[in-house]
Amino acid sequence: MSMSISIHPVSQYLDMYGEPDANTAYSLSGVVTVAVSSPYSLFERRRTARLLLQSLSLTFEGQSEIYTHDTDYSALRLCAVTRELAPPQPMEFTNEGHEEDSDPCRWDIVFNLPIPGWLPGSASLGMEDIGIRYGLYATAKFVNLDSEQYTTSWSFATFCTPFRSRIRSVDARKEIILRRYILPPHVNRPTTPVVNYLVNSHSPSEKAEGSKKRIPADVLSKIQVLTSVPEDVDVEGKSLPITVRLRTKDLGAAECKRLQVTEVGINILQQERWRYRPSATYLSQFPLPPREMQPPTVPLRDPHPISGIYDVGLYLGREHSEAVCRTFTLLPSKDAGKYQLSENNYAFSSDSEQGDNPTWYTMETQVPFVHTSPADLDLETEEWAGPAVIRPSSSSPLFGVSHTLAISLTFSYDLPDSDERARERLNFSIPLSFGCYLPSTPAVGSSPSILRPSDEAQAASNGNSTESSHSTSESPFSNLPSYSQLYDDNGDRKIDLSIPLPLYTPREETSKDETHGPTEYSNLTCPEEKNTPCLLVDPTP
Repeated sequence: MSMSISIHPVSQYLDMYGEPDANTAYSLSGVVTVAVSSPYSLFERRRTARLLLQSLSLTFEGQSEIYTHDTDYSALRLCAVTRELAPPQPMEFTNEGHEEDSDPCRWDIVFNLPIPGWLPGSASLGMEDIGIRYGLYATAKFVNLDSEQYTTSWSFATFCTPFRSRIRSVDARKEIILRRYILPPHVNRPTTPVVNYLVNSHSPSEKAEGSKKRIPADVLSKIQVLTSVPEDVDVEGKSLPITVRLRTKDLGAAECKRLQVTEVGINILQQERWRYRPSATYLSQFPLPPREMQPPTVPLRDPHPISGIYDVGLYLGREHSEAVCRTFTLLPSKDAGKYQLSENNYAFSSDSEQGDNPTWYTMETQVPFVHTSPADLDLETEEWAGPAVIRPSSSSPLFGVSHTLAISLTFSYDLPDSDERARERLNFSIPLSFGCYLPSTPAVGSSPSILRPSDEAQAASNGNSTESSHSTSESPFSNLPSYSQLYDDNGDRKIDLSIPLPLYTPREETSKDETHGPTEYSNLTCPEEKNTPCLLVDPTP
């Protein structure tokens, strides 16, 4: 007699919105399918399967792994949420009356797990199957009630029976892809929200480089720069708008007429940082599992094969670094990011005449960016870090991505009583936030639904892929209420005590069975209509 289990979430994707927040939770629901079948036999009729389910646990686990030549291999468990789906008392599953059926008898057990809202999105980091991953893991433990009934002849296996455990177990795994978006669904994207940064120039170093002419420090310190950038930049976009405004503050009229802006330089940089262990700041913000729950003390459920070399101590290398960074540009190869302004551009000549609030000298432009950097990177670094592709800005315990807008402004200054000009370049960086926006709202027929193994087999026999057949059928979940109507922010289910529960009326079959005396466990037989699954719900919250 055999039992198998499989996990069927409502969707393989778990979507989260906004910034990571430790005070929020999301719902991950679906069913765990328990299938029971009778083995084939050439010499006798297939026997009835009677299996006693003792436990059925489901765990959602997230893990983060990195590998670099400087930090070596490092792994971390992000979270572990476990629920027991089976009732406390043992439960019998049998396929009585359906022994000769080609398909096994199936029961669907509903689950709903609250998932922390601070988790980073799934990511692949260089090497295959290494990065940030999530999965559902189910384990069922059962006993074959007929294992000893049909053992009539002696064999070596019979001799070993007292030494074998009667409890057997089966496992199942389902990958979950966690995606983070800037805005939740049904929220219109704002037009062009911007963030303004006011930069005050600082005096340069007093050490002059040889005989190079310098702009006086008191002149540079009175230049103000106001930069406006988008609050969030879509990683699927192709350019971002930038506005740079310049003016002087409390600068004399003679000095204003000597100052020019000759060149503007703009560059978009992406920095990726790998860490051997989480920083203290990250640990103070998000509740990672304690150290005794981390590998190698408690191994990951689905680690990368390279972890075995480090866990058993076979790799004895040099001392590792705490962190390693990689920075590259996102500008197109044909765009140098340098913008020459017109000659005799005395933009501040009239600032002193406008009092305490001079007019801003404004420059607006659209800066293009690419999805794969054209920069020449070290091949050895690309081997473990992967190609230089654009990623959303993110922060996780072992891997983080940040973006900056590097701006350089070149000024020229007419030296008094001379025909010479002094030049200075002011450099500053503005943080950028890249993220993902939800695509256009899909049709009702493309809503996520549970795809059963029988549906997959039927689609394959018709020559269609499971994805195409799944997307064209209407989803039974399209009319479900929203998450906020069913669950609180912390993931607990809302209970409406004003609605009374329906009275329980026993069926005649149940009353007849009671005359045979009490049973130690409940008995579930395969339903007559095999297309109607039994839903087993854990009565405990």
